[in-house]
Amino acid sequence: MKKTVLLVMGGLLMTTTSQAQWAHQPFTFAEASNVPLFVDAVDANTAWAASNGLFSGEGANQVARTFNGGQNWTVITVPGVNPATQTIQSISAVSATTAWVATLDAVGGRVLKTTDGGATWVQQSTATMFSQPDSWPNAIYFFNANDGVVMGDPEVAGGSMEIYYTANGGTTWTRAANVPVGTAGEYGSLFPPAAVGNSIWFANDQGDIFRSADKGVTWAVSRGVAADPIENIAFRDEQNGLALISDANATNHMLFRTTNGGATWSTLTYTGPLHGVSIDNVPGTGNYISVGAEFGNGDAGSSFSRDNGQTWTSIEANLNHLLVDAAGPTAVWSGAVGVNGAGEIVGLGVNKLTSTVLPTRAATLVLGASLSPNPSTDGQFRVQWAGAAHSGNATLTVADALGRQVLHRTLDATRTTEITVDLSREKAGLYQVKLESEAGVSHLRAQVL
Repeated sequence: MKKTVLLVMGGLLMTTTSQAQWAHQPFTFAEASNVPLFVDAVDANTAWAASNGLFSGEGANQVARTFNGGQNWTVITVPGVNPATQTIQSISAVSATTAWVATLDAVGGRVLKTTDGGATWVQQSTATMFSQPDSWPNAIYFFNANDGVVMGDPEVAGGSMEIYYTANGGTTWTRAANVPVGTAGEYGSLFPPAAVGNSIWFANDQGDIFRSADKGVTWAVSRGVAADPIENIAFRDEQNGLALISDANATNHMLFRTTNGGATWSTLTYTGPLHGVSIDNVPGTGNYISVGAEFGNGDAGSSFSRDNGQTWTSIEANLNHLLVDAAGPTAVWSGAVGVNGAGEIVGLGVNKLTSTVLPTRAATLVLGASLSPNPSTDGQFRVQWAGAAHSGNATLTVADALGRQVLHRTLDATRTTEITVDLSREKAGLYQVKLESEAGVSHLRAQVL
């Protein structure tokens, strides 16, 4: 079986200091050495976590989920995944009922889906997907209930990454064509990809970063971003992102930044306590969050950045965190890990952020934003704003009455002062339109007749 741990982590020191900034939400997997490495936050009420044998090398076949904000977590065994020869490699969820996992087998791997909260799982991958001796899936990600991507290693030396995309919830998958080859000898990263809007990014183990702007259909690669494997990527919008390489011996972590969607990257000299286990963007705030753990390098704790990674402010400096995922300022979870009485590393459930240090950006300085005609009989709207109201890149999103995103656009608000919003394919009703940039947020309401 392919090695499932890229980094050797040891010397974990248990901390018991209570931290009011995070609420500990305990649960345990059947295999005590399995930890909740991957957490997928859906909203303030819903999150999923996948078991992983990061520290033991054991296989893993369980997931956990909550639909009441973490008051209760349910641990679920995924049927047909034998931990003696298989493991859950990645998880992606879009609701309390619907999630996908990618599994790693002795040879190859599979994609499994649940639509009933984990009670039953259906294999979606075909016999030809990840079927070669050196072909393994690394990560799976769904943008919504229909559009998803599963990314794997090259099946032959010197070949391109094995990537599939779907537009029907995984019922059928299409192999991405003409995926560029990264640095020779590459493998994919086991860390989750970053995704915003229609764009997605992931790293290989050679310091390259792959990117797609059309939900995984076509791909480009930025080679040689770093000399070492990049462990975490996070994007605050479709142009601005960070990439992290942790320092295993101290806290001098390496940080890289892009302002053009990942086409080019530069080393970022930052200040403050950046943590090296995981970073993520916090949707709706413009902030990033970083978390760490005490692996003998003094990196326990968490912090945030409000200036695109330039400076980091501590939230706390005692908790041991695994990977962090944020769906919003009130929906931030990280895996929790500790040491038992026998000195063995064990999973402790998850941590949920309760601090108010990540507020939604104030809706100010939005001058003259308007939407017309409103209501609209044909679903066509014109959103306009004063040229001085927004600065730099802006995002325009539209959500329906249930909060589901139906449109996402990235634009340069200083060069454009209006945009057409096409909701002609959507049902009649009310829609929330949000235009957001560094200057503030404009909230508008559109009605389709």
